[in-house]
Amino acid sequence: MKKFLTNMIFPLIAFFIFATLLIPILVTVKNPLGAQQLFAYSVSPLAYSFMLTGVFIASRPRFLEKHVGMPKMYAIHALMTILAFFLVLYHIIFYWQGFGAIFRSPATIFGWIGMLLIFAGMMTGILSLSGMFINKIKPLKHLKEKVLNREVMLWIHRIAGIGSVIAVYLQNVFIGFLRANTPYMIVLGLYTALILGYYFYWKLETQFLPKYKVSKIYKATPLLWVLEFEPKRGSIVEYSPGDYFFIRFKGKANITKEAHPFSTSSAITKKHSNTIEFMIKEAGDWTKSLANIKVGDVATLEGPYGDFFPPVARESEAPYVLMGGGIGLTPNLSILRSEIEKKSQRRIDLVWALSYETDMFMLDELESYKKVNPNFNYHIIFSNEEVKNYPFGFISNPYLDEIGVSELYQEATFFICGPDIMMESTYNVLVNGGVPSTKIYVDDFGF
Repeated sequence: MKKFLTNMIFPLIAFFIFATLLIPILVTVKNPLGAQQLFAYSVSPLAYSFMLTGVFIASRPRFLEKHVGMPKMYAIHALMTILAFFLVLYHIIFYWQGFGAIFRSPATIFGWIGMLLIFAGMMTGILSLSGMFINKIKPLKHLKEKVLNREVMLWIHRIAGIGSVIAVYLQNVFIGFLRANTPYMIVLGLYTALILGYYFYWKLETQFLPKYKVSKIYKATPLLWVLEFEPKRGSIVEYSPGDYFFIRFKGKANITKEAHPFSTSSAITKKHSNTIEFMIKEAGDWTKSLANIKVGDVATLEGPYGDFFPPVARESEAPYVLMGGGIGLTPNLSILRSEIEKKSQRRIDLVWALSYETDMFMLDELESYKKVNPNFNYHIIFSNEEVKNYPFGFISNPYLDEIGVSELYQEATFFICGPDIMMESTYNVLVNGGVPSTKIYVDDFGF
């Protein structure tokens, strides 16, 4: 029951809003309604309910994110936006006679504006912000990563989302029979004010987060930046291993001011008692701009977010198998560092899949962990380049047999993070090998 409520919390919110909007309309209808008439009355409130819930999700409510997970929240946000668009489009085509009704009244004008804004928000989300729909389509993925400007798309997406809600609200105000329905207008106004108010409160709050300054920045490999932040005042925020923050640089830092999410590579240890470390792969305009960042530059860290390392996994005494592809090492390293700090003697296997020898670093640190925990071992495999003394290929059941990880299939807890294709294939390898899915945690960070 708890899992069902967790997975369905946002759809339930949307349908609660929908039901409480529809009831005041239906109680004013004197004659019994057929299915077609009921659907006609339902289309607009249902679309608006999806829109409001989408805005609520966009405000990243942490009190729900820790239970649902940001990737799932954003997937629901995307689906609700698409459904809202097609519901509004259906309403316009079948009840307003399409384009001919654009200038018929203020209600139709605002309705059309709302639909166009929903469309703009949907397309900017699909093409440049979300990996949900396009990461498996190479031309669209190239468009997202190499052509479209993420910051511009984000602003269009944000303005379109809020603008569409305001436009559709005004459309309701200008429809005579709805405006005359006082209970409906009260409920409509209350939901709109609460959700837009929460969104703008969250946006304002992000501007006044505690400030951190860059205490260290360097390149660990040709494409990997390591950034360390320390608070300008006070102490760091409490976070769990594997959590992530949205980094937003402030002031004179020579980089765009939009927030970008990254997992911590640090844990709260003696070494990082009052600093937070991130490892960031250089893969786009913003990450390339990290070359402009210098010690002393200021940023805010919004978070922590994430459920990669939930309490049930932390409290378990089972062995850990940490599986990272490339920069997917980051949250796994955070878990590993936390366990080493506690002088944990549990068996821990780190399986790290890399493409090239130049991607490999921090071997000295990994070696030092063997002295603290003799039950720790790490295994590196290369997929694009044959490297002396290391295996060549991909993570597979034969490879996991070879390194002795397969003997842990029934007892260990597995953590996977990396590129989409690596996470999907590794998850399938484990499940096909007999690992219970309840013991596999995937850091689905594709947003």
